Amino acid sequence: MSGPDLFDPAVNAEYMPSQRVPDARAYFTAWAERSAQVRREHPPRLLRYGTDEHETMDLFGPSGAAAGTLLFIHGGYWLAFYKDDFSYVAPALLARGWRVAVMSYDLAPAVALRHIVRQARVAASVLAQACPGPLVVAGHSAGGHLTAMIHSTDWAAEGLRAPRLTASIGISGLYDLAPLRRTELQPDLRLTEQEAFALSPLHASPTTHAPFLAAVGDLESASFLAQSRRLAEHWPRTRLWQQPGRHHFDAPDDLPALLEDVLAGEGG
Repeated sequence: MSGPDLFDPAVNAEYMPSQRVPDARAYFTAWAERSAQVRREHPPRLLRYGTDEHETMDLFGPSGAAAGTLLFIHGGYWLAFYKDDFSYVAPALLARGWRVAVMSYDLAPAVALRHIVRQARVAASVLAQACPGPLVVAGHSAGGHLTAMIHSTDWAAEGLRAPRLTASIGISGLYDLAPLRRTELQPDLRLTEQEAFALSPLHASPTTHAPFLAAVGDLESASFLAQSRRLAEHWPRTRLWQQPGRHHFDAPDDLPALLEDVLAGEGG
């Protein structure tokens, strides 16, 4: 069911950060400008994880041997953006000796959300084979959802080689998709009740012993805060990090600190 009768203005307001954060579009412009500069200063290597146009990722390598690889998955409610808008996350991680992979994926409504989840899983599997060593997956907003879906993948059932995850980080992630059926996103996502359940990490379990850090800005809506809190309560080896003074669009700036924290919890 996906008709307009599902729409709830109060729920919609909780899940539309672009309507809650003043000058939200200025952040989108800044991401693109900063990212273009990063690609000029640190030209990435393109790695394909499939044959479709957007089944690619940019690999940014540190100056010396890499301590590990971080796969970053962008947000945009599975409807917007590609990898080129998020190169800006790389420099601070490169400075810490980490290789950074920033992936693209196809967007709804051209493809179903289930297809995007599959792409994220394939990308993680391919990246782990291409770059052996520690692998951390991190994602923001819709990318946080995809990160959690990777963290709870039945790799054998997917017919994929399982990556050996060191840790996962969700930033302002979406872990229960049911409320989204009552928002303005539904005409594009077209989620049935069954799909919303099947694609919600809160109804799955981790398939790795790696820790999961559920980070969320303390200026987010009550619903976004609750999503991360519920995951931390329900998933083993999962902690909540409420980011002081952060809202939806500047929360990814804490990624280096989040990485250090989740690795420290693992003894390095």
